[in-house]
Amino acid sequence: MDLNLPNTRDRLVEIRDVIHGSIALSERERRVIDTPLFQRLRNIRQLGFSELAYPCATHNRYSHSIGAMFLAGQAFRHIFREDSFSSKTVYENYFHLVRLAALLHDVGHGPLSHTTEFAMPLVAELGVPAEVVGGDKNRQATHEDYTIKILLDSPLGDLIRARYADLEINPRHIACLVCMDLPELDDFFVDKRVNYRKIFHQIISSEIDADRMDYLQRDSYYTGVSYGRFELDWLISNLTYHITSDDQDPRENATAHLALSHRAIYTFEDFLLSRYHMFLMVYYHHKSVIYDQMLEQYLKSPGCSFKIPADLDSYVDFDDFSLWLHLRGQKSNEWARRIAERNPYHLAYELHTSTGASLELDDSAKVDRLRTELREKGIPFLETRNRGLVSKYMNSNASYRKHDEIYAMLSDRFSPNRFVPLEKVTELFRRYQSDKQIIRIYSAERLR
Repeated sequence: MDLNLPNTRDRLVEIRDVIHGSIALSERERRVIDTPLFQRLRNIRQLGFSELAYPCATHNRYSHSIGAMFLAGQAFRHIFREDSFSSKTVYENYFHLVRLAALLHDVGHGPLSHTTEFAMPLVAELGVPAEVVGGDKNRQATHEDYTIKILLDSPLGDLIRARYADLEINPRHIACLVCMDLPELDDFFVDKRVNYRKIFHQIISSEIDADRMDYLQRDSYYTGVSYGRFELDWLISNLTYHITSDDQDPRENATAHLALSHRAIYTFEDFLLSRYHMFLMVYYHHKSVIYDQMLEQYLKSPGCSFKIPADLDSYVDFDDFSLWLHLRGQKSNEWARRIAERNPYHLAYELHTSTGASLELDDSAKVDRLRTELREKGIPFLETRNRGLVSKYMNSNASYRKHDEIYAMLSDRFSPNRFVPLEKVTELFRRYQSDKQIIRIYSAERLR
C-alpha cells in the first residue's frame, strides 16, 4: 500500500474512502481530526439543500476535507518529485504543512455549508487579525473568517502548536496558506532564497487545487451525475512549478508558482468545464436554489432568532442538526415552516442567458408579464439569479490574477522548457468569457 506519507516516526492509521480508496493518516493528523471543531464537520452537509434534489447527496465536509488533504499530498509529491529543497527535513515539513492546510481549509463552515452565512456576525466580533478583516469592519463574517479564528485562537490551534512543534509548523503558517492577506512573521516559507508560500496556497486554493479536485469527483459520485468527472491522475501527475524573481530587486526572494505541463492542457480544460457544468446542473438546481432563497428570507426576517455565535465554544454546537431543530420550532414564521415541512415555492419561470447580455424582447416581456400577473393576483413570488462561470481566475481583476498566477510549461524535447501564463495556451477562457446567468421566478402557488 502506498501510504502517501514520507518517512515518519508517527504511527499510521489507514482509513477507507469511497473516492480515493485507502488514505493514510499520521498520528498527528488523527489527533487534529479527533478534535470537536473538526468532528463538527461530520454534521455539515457538503451540498446544503442539494439532497432534496439528489437524495444520495448526504455526504459531508468531513469526508471532503480528508479527501482534499489526500489530494494535496499527492499534488505536492508530483510537483516536487525532484530534489527541490535544501534537505529532506524541509521537504517533510512542507509536505505535512500542505496536507494540514488542506485538511483544515473548510473547518470554519457554518450549518448547511454556504447557506447560513447570512446569520454570521460582523467580522469585527470574531477577533481575527486586522488584515483578515480588511477595510470594512462592518461586513458579515464568512466561513473563511471562522477558519482563521479557529486556527489562531482555539484548542485546535493549541494542539497544532504542541503536536507539530518538531516540524516547526504553527497555526499561523496554516492560516497564511488559507488567507494570503496575512503577513508572514518568519521565514518558514523560504528555502534556498525561494518563497514557496504562493504555490502552497495554490495547491489548496486556485484554478487547479486539491479542494476542487476532490469536491467535483465526490459531488458527482453522490449526486449520481457524470458532469464532475475528469482525468484526476493525469492532471495531478502533470503538475510542476515555476520560479520567478524580481529583476528590479535581486535582494528579494524568488517566488514559486504552480505550473502545468502542456501535455495536460486538454485535461485542465475538461476540469474547468466539469466545474462549470456542475454549477449549472447540480449546484444551481432549481430545488436547491429555492430552499437557499427561503432560508435567506427567514434569516433576514424580523422575527428570526437564529444567530451564529462569534464564540467558538458555542460555534462547535452549530451544525445542520441544530439548524433543522431550530426551523422546526418556528411554526409561526412562514419561511421556516415551509423549509421544515418541505413545502417550497413553485418554479414558475426559468431562463438561461449570458451575464451582461440584454434579454431578448420576447423573454423580457415574459418576465415582466409574469411579475405583473402575480402582483395583480396577489400571489407572493421570489426571483433568483445565479451566475455560472468557467474561470474565477480570468473573470476577475488583474490584481487577483497576479495573486493566483499559474503557468504552463512548454516543451518540445529539443530546447529548454519555457513557462508562459496558463491563459496563453488555452482558448477556453476566451470562449467562455461571458458568465451564464439563470433567472428564475418562484411563486407561492402552483401556476396553471
